[in-house]
Amino acid sequence: MRSIVVVLSLLASFILAEEPVSDAKPEFVWPIQGLELPGLITSTFGESRKDHFHNGLDISSVMQPVKSMSQGFVLYSRYAEDDPFEEERGSGNIVWIAHKNGYVSGYYHLGGSRNETVKLGKQVSAGDTIGIAGNTGHSTGGHLHFVLGKDYGKTLLDPLAYLPPVEDTMPPQIANLFIHVGENFTNLNDGDNINVSKAFPLTVSIIDGGIKNSQRRGVKEVKFLFNGEAYKQANFGSLRFEEGKWKTKEGHSFDDLFFKDRYLVGVLNLKAGENIIKVQTKDFSGKESERSFSINITRISGGN
Repeated sequence: MRSIVVVLSLLASFILAEEPVSDAKPEFVWPIQGLELPGLITSTFGESRKDHFHNGLDISSVMQPVKSMSQGFVLYSRYAEDDPFEEERGSGNIVWIAHKNGYVSGYYHLGGSRNETVKLGKQVSAGDTIGIAGNTGHSTGGHLHFVLGKDYGKTLLDPLAYLPPVEDTMPPQIANLFIHVGENFTNLNDGDNINVSKAFPLTVSIIDGGIKNSQRRGVKEVKFLFNGEAYKQANFGSLRFEEGKWKTKEGHSFDDLFFKDRYLVGVLNLKAGENIIKVQTKDFSGKESERSFSINITRISGGN
């Protein structure tokens, strides 16, 4: 991903060098149209992908026309037909488009072959078809993986903050708190009594259903308070590549925020007596949730 971003950055800055840069948020259109979008968003920006952030928005779709989100130029494309003997890459067939004011958009897992617009690499308008949704690359089902970048790809953005709003009726659900000891973990209920010998990772499950419980979306913000004091806060609205890692605007890397595919509260030194961990979260539509866990440490034996 890093090498593609560097190439896109150089190409887009050259092509659009004469375009004046503005801080105004542009009006974009959805890359998939004519479907019930709220029920088709299967993954959101900033979620855990076991060892990295999910860098875009997944929209369930097969053979549906994929549209350019805004006016721009076809910047780069790669299809399996370019080298049929090469092992298929994770992103499958892709198209990148450069837009005004330093924005770029990427369209992954496309099906079929390049259409004429992409072949000619010419200018496109908002809503022009640049491909069809498919299931190419490392994909477990037909969908479009849509990526939005700024600063010619140096920063990745949450597409839901820029595309027209979609229905979201459910606030995030803060589920279980876990303590991890080696490869094992235990669910901690509010009011539990436990013994600890040193600091262990604590994680929490947070689920945002969007419009139904079966959906599993990520969240836009998390904040953890430990015994009344702010411990960690993160906003998943953007990611920037710094010091060899993608990081949130607060400077948190993936390993700072996730552990064992759950949100990492932290590696906490729980004191003897009552410990209160408060979790606050907000989803992409602004709905908020809060939950506190009271953990009583009856004895701290040995260790650090």
